Amino acid sequence: MAQVPPLPFGPAAGGLPGVPDQLSVETTVDQERAIVQPGVKSDELAGAPELGFWRLAVIRFFHHRVATGALLILGVIVLAAVVVPVITGNLYSIQDYRHPYKAPFQNLQHILGTDDLGRDELARLLRGARVSLMVGILAVVGYLVIGGGLGALAGYYGGWLDNALMRFTDIIISMPFLLVVIAVTAATGGVRLSTVIIVIAATGWFEIGRLMRAQFLVLREQEFVQAARALGASNTRIILRHILPNALAPIIVSATLGVSGIILLEAALGFLGYSIPPPEPSWGNMLQNFEEYLLSDHTYLVIFPATALVITALAINLVGDGIRDALDPRQR
Repeated sequence: MAQVPPLPFGPAAGGLPGVPDQLSVETTVDQERAIVQPGVKSDELAGAPELGFWRLAVIRFFHHRVATGALLILGVIVLAAVVVPVITGNLYSIQDYRHPYKAPFQNLQHILGTDDLGRDELARLLRGARVSLMVGILAVVGYLVIGGGLGALAGYYGGWLDNALMRFTDIIISMPFLLVVIAVTAATGGVRLSTVIIVIAATGWFEIGRLMRAQFLVLREQEFVQAARALGASNTRIILRHILPNALAPIIVSATLGVSGIILLEAALGFLGYSIPPPEPSWGNMLQNFEEYLLSDHTYLVIFPATALVITALAINLVGDGIRDALDPRQR
């Protein structure tokens, strides 16, 4: 019987020129390290320990120069907002009628000047930063607890709970969010910091809830979840140990970006008079009190809180973009 001649390509013939015998569509750990450590050869990394997903994400984040710079700026703002009000005490509320409207950068006693009541503008600005950051962070925590919890349950169990949650969410999302917050705040008398935080958290969790539901709908059908269920794992263990850690990446990004949105929302509420009232300063009510000075000789009373608001929101958004790129480089 005649023998079939060997093919001129393939493993026996050395393969096609420039084409490896085995192709892989998966990115190896060495390739990932080469991405986050440019200029380092893969053979130099062969003996290095494997890096986990979160550690690789941290490395990718700190290679994002814009996000790293924004994080540094945000850290300075947060540190100043936490430390300086503790040192200065109630300086933000002390009135000095002898020195109203003192211009900024004239002396070290009042670096950013004083307002119409002689109160130190820098102390009020940092006190307002503390209030705005507290509202943003605590309201996002409320988003995660309410929206994350309900979204996880709806996505995992489905059925009537999923249908009811989605229909309710669709109704609320169809309404202007700012008007909903104003209506609830006015109805509850939002004159305290805790009230403002609760109202914002209770009326704004729907986006994170829908996102968490979508993650759970996908992950609950994965093989590792089916294997855990077949081995007798309880629903609580499956949710907390197997699905939730794999659903966190987009939730972290959404929560980070949500902080800047809430800070701007609180500023809008303060400007309209539905947030923390004076004499407690917030960036929103500082803009409300001094809007008449925008075209006067005292424009610094508007420029300083507005600039702080824009810089903080922009820094948080840039950090959020960096986290998104670090957790999912394919979106860059």
